[in-house]
Amino acid sequence: MSGEGKRIGGPQEHLLKQLVFPSRFEVLEKYLGSEIARLVVEPPAPTRDALESASQAAKARGEGIFLPFYASSGTGKTTLANSLSTFFPMDFAPTEDLEGIVSFDELKRVASSAMERLPANDRRVVPINIDHRESDPPSSTELSQIKRFLREPTVGYRTALLWPETSGTIAHKMASDFSAIAGTPAIRIPVEVEGPSRETWISIAQNTLQLANNVDSLELLGVNPKDYDPGEFSSIGEFLRQVSNDFSARRMEMLRETRKPIRLAVIFVSESPDAGVLMQLTNSGKFGLMDGSALLDATRESVVGRWWDQHRGLLTQMIVQLDARLFGMAPQTTIPILRRFGSESIVKDLTDLDVGAARPSDIKTSLRRSDFGKYLNGTARPTYETRGTPSAISSPAFSLLADKGFTSGQDKIFNKSMLEAIRIYLEGEGIAVSSSGAEQKLDFCPLIPDNHFEVDGEVVCVEYTWRKGTFLTNTNRGNIAQYVLQKLQNYARELGRA
Repeated sequence: MSGEGKRIGGPQEHLLKQLVFPSRFEVLEKYLGSEIARLVVEPPAPTRDALESASQAAKARGEGIFLPFYASSGTGKTTLANSLSTFFPMDFAPTEDLEGIVSFDELKRVASSAMERLPANDRRVVPINIDHRESDPPSSTELSQIKRFLREPTVGYRTALLWPETSGTIAHKMASDFSAIAGTPAIRIPVEVEGPSRETWISIAQNTLQLANNVDSLELLGVNPKDYDPGEFSSIGEFLRQVSNDFSARRMEMLRETRKPIRLAVIFVSESPDAGVLMQLTNSGKFGLMDGSALLDATRESVVGRWWDQHRGLLTQMIVQLDARLFGMAPQTTIPILRRFGSESIVKDLTDLDVGAARPSDIKTSLRRSDFGKYLNGTARPTYETRGTPSAISSPAFSLLADKGFTSGQDKIFNKSMLEAIRIYLEGEGIAVSSSGAEQKLDFCPLIPDNHFEVDGEVVCVEYTWRKGTFLTNTNRGNIAQYVLQKLQNYARELGRA
């Protein structure tokens, strides 16, 4: 997957709403693109031999080949037809689809277009799949058009025309009718194809779950392909549909477990100019999303690490259910906010350091450039983007605040300043906030986040941790992971999950 798309008017769609388990090739291809090749399992020997014979026959005769094939619904006919270049990369070019009428001109147009995209010295057979005519075999006129096309000397002669069917009777009639007008075919048709062996179904389902969502350990949510017996299903299609249905039901169950969907963002506020070590603790393809395995690896010997190691399923559930994210926030973002919204003593200290007054537009700009700001307005790419060197003014200013300390309630005052800035920022981004609060209990559960604000019926909870120096370094990886796991543990307990 290329990354998360922008959702106008607020943060990108909650992770629970993004999770999918496609059970059909067409939908899988939409989500995976070229990655779908990692799901494809080579067909059994009889099917493989028939397809290899078809490509060799086309090359030997200098004539295209008509290839009706059949299998019961859910066997994987579409996957097979679209994966010939994966199974036989030396014999078949990528498969093309014919979606319109079956005529000489249309077949030639599709084949010509395909061959124009291939190198001039590429002599592989081009498969054309007719996947929209199941139980609707070609008429005598169409068969004549097919015969003419397959003998056409510029493109038709190196084409394999695939016609999938679920009915063996229809497929045999189709082959017989074609042979009557075109003569004995180069190979025996129709071809009865077999799907992948049952021994591969569980791994296909596991890979589908991981690749389609780019999130590890989703089987820990409560729907694990290993818990299903392939022998109870007549086809891989039925098997995948059952897993898909159960996964969708579990996803909806998790969404309903709270009255309102909750998001969690943990923000490390320090002098670090970028995300630093957070990149090792988050998902590489989901912007800022916590990586449960990475968090455990960093702190497995701690008390909280050992606790979560015994509750791996719950850890995955909490990360997914909270759409839990990690961000760093640099001084160039925080200092303008504290200069405008900080306490009287903080404003005086910053003024003494020649930190100029921050206008609302300055605060909006600094937040918009931050990773957290991009998360809030839905413009973030899959990975962290904030880069740069410490500011000559804001970093010394932040260092002064750190020297005075972030304890004794000082951090709570900072957190309230952050909420004021977030309100201004969201308003400037055209994102409506229906309610918000700092250090206040949510009205529908016992949580008391540092900040919370509601956008589109979802409550974003923000937990800040104010740290001295350039904190987001590898030496602090374990401390960071431990803090995050403790926050997740607290949320799990307050939400009644642990």
